[in-house]
Amino acid sequence: MSLLRIVAALALGLLLPVHVAAAPPRSSSRQRPSQPERPPESDTELVDAALKAWAAGRWLTVRALLEPLVQAGDLADPLLNETALRYLADATLLDPELDDSIRDQQAASYLRRLFALDPEWRPPPDTHGPKLYDFYNKMREQYERAKLEGCFAERAACDADLEDLKVRHDRLRAEHDALRRAYGQQEVEVREKVARNRAIALLPFGVGHFYNGNKALGATFLATELVAGGIGLSLLVYRDTQCDRTNGFARASLQCVTDDPRALVRRRDAEQALGIAFIGLLVVDVVVSQVIFKPYVTVKTERVRRQDLDAADPDAAPTLPRPGRRQARVRPRDTLLRARPAPTFLPGGGGVGLSLRF
Repeated sequence: MSLLRIVAALALGLLLPVHVAAAPPRSSSRQRPSQPERPPESDTELVDAALKAWAAGRWLTVRALLEPLVQAGDLADPLLNETALRYLADATLLDPELDDSIRDQQAASYLRRLFALDPEWRPPPDTHGPKLYDFYNKMREQYERAKLEGCFAERAACDADLEDLKVRHDRLRAEHDALRRAYGQQEVEVREKVARNRAIALLPFGVGHFYNGNKALGATFLATELVAGGIGLSLLVYRDTQCDRTNGFARASLQCVTDDPRALVRRRDAEQALGIAFIGLLVVDVVVSQVIFKPYVTVKTERVRRQDLDAADPDAAPTLPRPGRRQARVRPRDTLLRARPAPTFLPGGGGVGLSLRF
């Protein structure tokens, strides 16, 4: 029993100082609890707080403040966005708790975003540590090398496209030459036309219609006018032979020998009607010939090849014919009415006449 009491006393003596030391000291005065700092709310306040933490060397705090800020995307303020990415890259490179591969990968992602915003971006001098500038030089070299390789790849693609275009151009040119030769061998109908003179169509007795090429109409007008004029002239000559004009040409001096005065009146009415009909036929003949007048007449039609046609007229501008229309050449103004002297035989002898050829 004495041994057990000794062991318990020793254990109690060892535990008592521990509990006494662990008890918190009492103070007579009551201390006020410290007020917690207000967390930053705006992007500017977050970036300012991160800059203060960066100046104090608290890299983990800098990353904790800026990583959620830039993770959603670029900030609205370009200057604030550049500052946040730059200090975040610097804090990532300086954070010793990160693995080297993770550190370089995250810092490279931040610098790539800066390069995307401004290809000529570079960190301000004498602001950050040597690690950021060394890493920037490394990233700049990789960026420029990738850009150069992209230019080489683009140039190779352009060279390939150029070769393809050359092949297509040679093929199209060969096809064009073949079509041009086939076009030159094609036969076309060429009409040679002559311009007509409208003044000739003013001549009566079917001359205008013969000039226009309407021989049937011209013959009809000619025959009708000759019949009307001939009958009227015959009646006039007959009446003149039946009357006496010994006392002159006065109406009172004209003495006609006839047994039927009414027949004389009828002959005079027939003379007047035929005279009016003759003059009317002349007018109708001229008017109709003017209405149906053709300014041009085709005198020659032939088929030639296009290359021969172009060779015959080298000064003419090359023009393509319109679909559905035939080419026609018009010579300078000319007339188809040719007047030539011709011999004339009369009952009493010979003479010289005039022949009109259309």
